[in-house]
Amino acid sequence: MILSMKKSLKEHYNAVSDLGCILCRHLGFEGTPAELHHIRRGGGRRADAPVIPLCPEHHRGNSGVHGMGRKAFHKHYGITEEELLEETHRLVKRRSQ
Repeated sequence: MILSMKKSLKEHYNAVSDLGCILCRHLGFEGTPAELHHIRRGGGRRADAPVIPLCPEHHRGNSGVHGMGRKAFHKHYGITEEELLEETHRLVKRRSQ
């Protein structure tokens, strides 16, 4: 997968992942190792979806977006995937300056 990925996309994914879990950061815990979560929109392809960094628990765990579902995730944490995406973009941009 990564080998066939364009260099610019790989660099972006690395920059996003290097932030650590964006939800942990939002909750006041910085530096939690993260994996990439693709935010699907309207049935689009996963490869084209924007990504946010989430730790394994907030990604795939019982208290994560895949564990509890998007609506319950938003209700539980009081923040949406799209808001986390905005924060991710802001932080990546700030680090690249």
